[in-house]
Amino acid sequence: MNEHKNSTRTRISSLGEVELKYLSYGDTRDIAKFIVQKMTDRDFAVKVLFHQLVKPKIKFHKFQSLTDKSLEKIGRAFVKKEVYLFTYFQDTGDFFKDFRQAIQAQDEKQIEELRKTFEPIIRSTQEIFTSFHKNYASIIQPALGAGSYIQDTIRQFSSVAEQFRNAQLQIIESMKSNIEQYNATARILAESMKPQIDIWQRWAEQNKSVFDNISKHLAVFQKEFKITEEKAVMVLQKYKWFISPSIPIDFVFEIVQLGQKTGRQDKAMNELFVDYFSHNNWQNLEALTENWGKNALFRKRIRIIQDCIETLKNANKHTNAVNVILPSAIAQIDGFLTDYLDSKGIFYGCAYDDYKDRNTRRVKKVGRKSQFRRYISKTLASNLDDLTIDIFLNILFQHSQKGKPLKTPFNFNRHKIMHGEKVNYGRKDYLIRAFLLIDFLVNLK
Repeated sequence: MNEHKNSTRTRISSLGEVELKYLSYGDTRDIAKFIVQKMTDRDFAVKVLFHQLVKPKIKFHKFQSLTDKSLEKIGRAFVKKEVYLFTYFQDTGDFFKDFRQAIQAQDEKQIEELRKTFEPIIRSTQEIFTSFHKNYASIIQPALGAGSYIQDTIRQFSSVAEQFRNAQLQIIESMKSNIEQYNATARILAESMKPQIDIWQRWAEQNKSVFDNISKHLAVFQKEFKITEEKAVMVLQKYKWFISPSIPIDFVFEIVQLGQKTGRQDKAMNELFVDYFSHNNWQNLEALTENWGKNALFRKRIRIIQDCIETLKNANKHTNAVNVILPSAIAQIDGFLTDYLDSKGIFYGCAYDDYKDRNTRRVKKVGRKSQFRRYISKTLASNLDDLTIDIFLNILFQHSQKGKPLKTPFNFNRHKIMHGEKVNYGRKDYLIRAFLLIDFLVNLK
């Protein structure tokens, strides 16, 4: 296993050793926001670099007050390390200007590529909006004063709505395999899909979040490394793994490369994740949790997570700390799920799974898992998010009955662990999955 050295490190006289965090999927969202803000080139560079600063722990105003020479030294080290972000960097002698233009150039290039990709899809979408609008008017408006025809009208409207919904899903499905960058997608959709009636304006606002958090750097999979999102999902799904927004991009490449080897690689895949996060006494796991406290819903739980990590770091070779930590981590996942649903107006009062009529199999009461799927925002590309949600709801929260085997035989299961039915859960790969799920949850909107 090669040692992971993802961070940018350099030294300046006024601060000593400086370390910048590797660029993750989640970081690209915040950096994209800086692009549209009005500020000087120097201030732009300061914001980007401070956003990634791991050490020393200093306030923004102190970092901002560094000399241009010191900032440039830090920035050049970052440019050299983060080749994905600075593909278009050109050194003209004005470093702060070059730094900003490189990021903007990459953003603009991907916007142009996406515009070409989505033009046919957007035209199709506009046609569907127009067609549906006509049907809506022809069916609903005549019924407004005709109470005796309401039931027939509703049935006709439902049929048209179902046709529109199916067409809409087909369009979104065709988009999924080509989406490379989230801000550009949102802007293109906002510019090109302007429905004229209020109901479709609301629809656009509600569904914009589907595209808001998709990482720019899925382009790297397709162009530079010839690795597609579908391949990554296939590999991860095969071994019941997934990624979260804070996972470094180059680590994903290692996952896919390992998955392309012949034969089953279950042990090697588990070791890849465990070795990465346990390296240097769990340094990367600690880094994963660093910003969780910024989530207002999760803030009250951060001390428990910090205690879990300290327990891991201080455990001796004769103690399996996972036996103690994993139930605590799962409890925090369970609690945060409740808090998240409460924040969406879905209060506790139903089971996790849908309650269905025994005879008709129709859903009589929607469960918490279905409601979570309905209101969840996106953190990564759709296929990657879907995989994470599947592990979350259908593995960890898989329906369980005492004494009966699980439908999907995998003991990373809340019910079996928390109710004490399974006692051989003390596996580090289970613990890593739990922490990745928390990272996924705290990045939801």
